[in-house]
Amino acid sequence: MLQCLSLSEFVIVPHLSLELGPGFTALTGETGAGKSILIDALQLLLGARADTVVIREGAPKTEISAIFSSSKRLERWLAQNGFDSDKELLLRRTLDSSGRSRAWINGSPATAAQMRALGERLVDIHGQHSNQSLLKPQEQLRLLDAHGEILDKRNAVRELYETWQETRRSLESAASRLASLQEEMNRLSWMSEDLEALAPEPGEWERISEEHTRLANASSIVEGIGKALEALSDDDNASAASCIGQASSRLESLARYDPKLENLVQQLSDASSIVDDAASSLRQYLDSSDLDEERFAELDRRLSAFYDTARKFHARPEDLAQLRSQVKEKLAALEQGIDTEGLSEAEKEARGRYMQAAAGLSRNRKKAAASLSREVTKAMQVLSMEGGRLEVKLSETESGPFGLERCDFLVAGHAGVAPRELTKVASGGELSRISLAIAVITAKATPVGTLIFDEVDAGIGGAVAEVVGRFLQTLGRDRQVICVTHQPQVACCAGRHLHVEKQTAGGVTTSSVKALGKEERVTEIARMLGGIRMTQATIVHAREMLKNSAPSKEASD
Repeated sequence: MLQCLSLSEFVIVPHLSLELGPGFTALTGETGAGKSILIDALQLLLGARADTVVIREGAPKTEISAIFSSSKRLERWLAQNGFDSDKELLLRRTLDSSGRSRAWINGSPATAAQMRALGERLVDIHGQHSNQSLLKPQEQLRLLDAHGEILDKRNAVRELYETWQETRRSLESAASRLASLQEEMNRLSWMSEDLEALAPEPGEWERISEEHTRLANASSIVEGIGKALEALSDDDNASAASCIGQASSRLESLARYDPKLENLVQQLSDASSIVDDAASSLRQYLDSSDLDEERFAELDRRLSAFYDTARKFHARPEDLAQLRSQVKEKLAALEQGIDTEGLSEAEKEARGRYMQAAAGLSRNRKKAAASLSREVTKAMQVLSMEGGRLEVKLSETESGPFGLERCDFLVAGHAGVAPRELTKVASGGELSRISLAIAVITAKATPVGTLIFDEVDAGIGGAVAEVVGRFLQTLGRDRQVICVTHQPQVACCAGRHLHVEKQTAGGVTTSSVKALGKEERVTEIARMLGGIRMTQATIVHAREMLKNSAPSKEASD
């Protein structure tokens, strides 16, 4: 339920804080006073498109906020969307002169889409132009589903339809790409055969290249090591070992004369050991080395195979192992993509799930159509359309996001004529009354706590207007109902009465809203009855109307 609505610098409203309560509230005032401004502000708050023309002239920005009572249904939505929840729900939206719009839900920033989604759970607005949308089959189907309380099933069918269409598009895409995919698959298969025949392993090219280089230069290595051994430890006096030994012997004989030479003798001894160790290692290398000509030939053939394959695929030999892995992955992906049988099976299963859910929705709609036809027809009898009736016709159509049928509201304005489409038989007055009857009947099923009727009683009057008031009064017993009206008969049935008044001072026009007390309400009803000039008769009539129309379960003041 809407508890409070606050406006700041909105159109011609400088500042306004309006307290609202349960039951049926009437909102009245002269034409142009700004009654619908409150509805426009609420729609903007709940995610409608922002336009800077709603900012009061000369103001930098406008701000709208509202407090709603919460519920478990709303708390679930808030939790699912990451917002805090409390006993009350606070919504706020601002719009500045540059066109920048910002919104908050319970103090947390929110998008316009989130405000709209939440607004659909809070308020149901029946505008004065609703009877135009009523002429559209799509809107008629939505109203039928709302009346039958099957919107959840309708949404489930839509999701299944979207899943089905996605699988169908995947199947069609795979079929259209089959030829090109097959050509690419053949090319990759040819590459895969050659690469698998070569079977390059990661790092293999580097290993065999190093080994091939070593074996290719084995003779030079052996010869060089032999000469190194000769230089290090040959028996002649020119070898390093011999020279170091001679130098060490001479210094050792001199060290007895000068102790400082002992360190040099030790260094030469260490050098001799190093030379001996190096010579030993070189001899071991020569003893273990073996020029394996067969291994060299094998490596030579392997390197040649690498080079040939690399040239064929315009790649580097060291990249062939990675190319092999990539080709295998692409080939596997293409084989899966060409699996039209699997996609066809998935499409068939998705279609089956959709058709099953859509068939169930169709059965529910048949029951809802009979119920809506019966209830609206009953309402038409008291709206000066005696003998008239509404027939909700369901016709099979192609599979779509909302099921397997379209909906048409057929109406007969009076007895003795066959029902025909609304656009062909309903006059302006009839359409207004039918629209109101449908709005009231379908509103009973909506789970939202606040229903707003913005001049939906236009074009009616007298006894019919009184019936409309009674409809709204009944609806307000378990729902908050707010109605903008010009009909005194409707306003009399409300439990609360708000009056909108426009003032002009200093060349500036503003609008304000006031909750009317008992006597003030009599005056307003009299004005609505008699216009500018009120007489004692209209005042008496107004007082009598209020007395006779007072709701039994709501305060009349």
